[in-house]
Amino acid sequence: MRPVLAIVAIALAAPVPAIAQQQSLPLLPAGTLVLMTGAAEVELSNDEAVANFFYEAQDADLTRAQSLVNQRVGDGTAALKRADPKAQIETSGYSSYPVYSSGSNPAITGWRVRQGVTARTANLVALPKTVAAAQPFLALGGVDFRLSKAAREKVEAQLIQLAIANLNSRFTAAGHSMGVPSNRIRVEEINFGVREAGPPQPMMMRATRASDAVTPPTFESGRSIERLTVTGKARFLP
Repeated sequence: MRPVLAIVAIALAAPVPAIAQQQSLPLLPAGTLVLMTGAAEVELSNDEAVANFFYEAQDADLTRAQSLVNQRVGDGTAALKRADPKAQIETSGYSSYPVYSSGSNPAITGWRVRQGVTARTANLVALPKTVAAAQPFLALGGVDFRLSKAAREKVEAQLIQLAIANLNSRFTAAGHSMGVPSNRIRVEEINFGVREAGPPQPMMMRATRASDAVTPPTFESGRSIERLTVTGKARFLP
């Protein structure tokens, strides 16, 4: 009989497999607070373009360099307004700085003057001709496409609905895996995260020199993604 007793004692003392331990653990205690995150994203066609132009001149005489930049920027902005009267035109970055000679005793040999011009427009169909109209006077630094403020505001309600629906589905899935039915899940708090916008779609190109005649360029506006995250607290009731 002693050998039999010894075998029983060893069997009782043997470790229980990990799976069996997990299955035997109790479910969440009554009233446990669960934290979850929901997310949503919507992809939209870009409906606004921002074209960046500039002109830079260098001359031994500061006044001549400034006059050339002033003339070119004035002609360029006028051409933009004629091509797209509804475009928002803004000048920026007017700067003048000396150019020095090389060597051990550098001296001022000239002046470099530069000014930028930005055009914002929703008329994407006319954009190639608008850009081409300014290029005889200004150099094109690049074009970015993005969502307008109106488009972002329009999609906000949809993002909120999708993000909260995603959060609720995660609460339900968590409750199901823990043996808590959906009617015993009470959402107590929802916090909205910072709304994120995908990066604007750039139209990469070299800065083109001003010339007398420019063939209109080709642009593709692309799409942007708007994202929203929400965090929530729900109590799993008994």
